[in-house]
Amino acid sequence: MGKNRRKKQSTFQKELPVNICRFSFVDGALIEILGNVHEFYLVQFIDTANNEVVHQGEIQNNQWIRTSRSYFTKWKINIFRKSDNALVFSHVYDCEDQRVYIALESRALGDTMAWLHSVEEFREKHACQMVCSTFMNDLFAEKYPDIEFVEPGIVVHDLYAMYRIGWFYDADGNIDYNKNVRNFREQPLGETASDILGLNYSGSRPRIKDVDSPRPMAQDYVCIAVHATAQAKYWNNKAGWQELVQLLKGSGYQVVLLSKEGREYMGNKAPDGVIYIPEGPLEQIVNYLKHAKLFIGIGSGLSWLSWAVGCPTCLISGFSYPYSEMKDCIRIAADKSVCGGCFNRYRLDPGDWDWCPDHKDTARAFECTKTITAEQVMSAIRKAGHVLSPIECNTA
Repeated sequence: MGKNRRKKQSTFQKELPVNICRFSFVDGALIEILGNVHEFYLVQFIDTANNEVVHQGEIQNNQWIRTSRSYFTKWKINIFRKSDNALVFSHVYDCEDQRVYIALESRALGDTMAWLHSVEEFREKHACQMVCSTFMNDLFAEKYPDIEFVEPGIVVHDLYAMYRIGWFYDADGNIDYNKNVRNFREQPLGETASDILGLNYSGSRPRIKDVDSPRPMAQDYVCIAVHATAQAKYWNNKAGWQELVQLLKGSGYQVVLLSKEGREYMGNKAPDGVIYIPEGPLEQIVNYLKHAKLFIGIGSGLSWLSWAVGCPTCLISGFSYPYSEMKDCIRIAADKSVCGGCFNRYRLDPGDWDWCPDHKDTARAFECTKTITAEQVMSAIRKAGHVLSPIECNTA
């Protein structure tokens, strides 16, 4: 799609008895030298931002070399013939009009919502031919017509560059700083993608395809999502959701539960008095959010989907610091007098449902959200101007 691919020209001197078989920037910068002569070459990979030689090595004809660093770098590749130190090849990264593939490696709904728009920002900045894979392409394809969406795992040909977006660890369980620029736990989730792609972080919403279904309910309603993929993400005040539902209903709103897990999951019960919707396609959830007055959720993908749709979003989380999620939401965090932010301080163990790294199996387990009250949540919502108080509702 788009313009015809324009081949980039290098300063390689074709009359020399060496041929550059290929160079690319797929998962790092790579160079391969072919030729029927026996020569040695010094290959340098230079970060043009600071003129630093990030990696260099000596190879012969019919060998290759690549960088360990795979996040976006505006590379300059120099090749010197060792016998006379002659510069025989030089190329500076320029992906304009070239095919660039960005793969969103996470299946998580929240990660995808946080990272997707950075792909479009990269395409616009570099004027490249963009290819992208996500695990939910159908949500985005019609809103990003200049991006070629492909299914994860397929082979994409004729690439100039490729970048993978995710949280990466090395064999020892430490952050892999060849793939991630900074400690991703110390920055907003969306900044993971902008970091890897060499962009300024904007925190922009992704564009979601239009859902033309009619308004699902005549009465004004608020959507909630109470379930998550780990106990640490839950609102662990046992009375919290029930009291909040009563406050919302007292203000004249119906309350719709969007969590696909339904009434109970891993010992966590949904509040009484809510409307359950049958499990269905994500488009059904998008339609409910599109017409809702407000969404209230926890640190899960539905909170990110609500934000992406443009529904006013209230997010309750004690296990993460407030900077972790989207900027433009009503954020209810742990009280400073109790433990909080373990998600930003430790690596989450997805195999341990009761993961609470500081206080597991003690009375203080999950105290970060046990201390958050329904009135505290409702007060923040009212302050933001999204829900009427009972008095206002009765006099309207």
